[in-house]
Amino acid sequence: EIDGNHNLEGKKVVHVSGWAPTQDGLGYSLNRCTGERFAGYTMVPSSAELPNDDALGKLLDGTVDAMWVFVDQGENYRNAGCVPKNPYKQSTSPEWDCAKWAGFGTKFAYVQTGQFAHAMNGTTFAASKKGSGLNAIINPCMERFMETKEYYEVCAKHGLAHDCYPNTYFPEEFLTRSVPVWEMETRNLPTICGNGYCACPV
Repeated sequence: EIDGNHNLEGKKVVHVSGWAPTQDGLGYSLNRCTGERFAGYTMVPSSAELPNDDALGKLLDGTVDAMWVFVDQGENYRNAGCVPKNPYKQSTSPEWDCAKWAGFGTKFAYVQTGQFAHAMNGTTFAASKKGSGLNAIINPCMERFMETKEYYEVCAKHGLAHDCYPNTYFPEEFLTRSVPVWEMETRNLPTICGNGYCACPV
């Protein structure tokens, strides 16, 4: 069993194949209880088929000691219900094993939260050769767009107004965004492991 003070030395950590955060991201991250980097661990890939289920399965059966996964994945999969598993069904709906994810907060919990070193401002918008100067072109354009009414309208249209960076066109309700527990650093958590999010050991 691992707690928030562990730096993962000598441990096996499964990453969810094909999903962010990618396996290299753990090496950029700091332990939010001790302030030290994670080191000396071995990364193990999940299968490509139902990778979240497979990764959690490896954790629950003891094949690995920890799982590197989105910090709201457990809550999302536990709360969202299930699509019946049917390999012959053509569907774009996600499928996962309800019984596994129902153990969130009892059989497994997060021991690290507030990890953002692996992702600078979210998903990559553009990629270019180093030194190309593309950042100097794209960033000012993005900054100007993010101050417009159109930016708010795009966020609202896709149900992301709570997650976008608010500007003066956002209604008041979006300007005072409450921070979800999974975005708080582990040392600031008001929760216990039974809630699915373990605070730092004292």
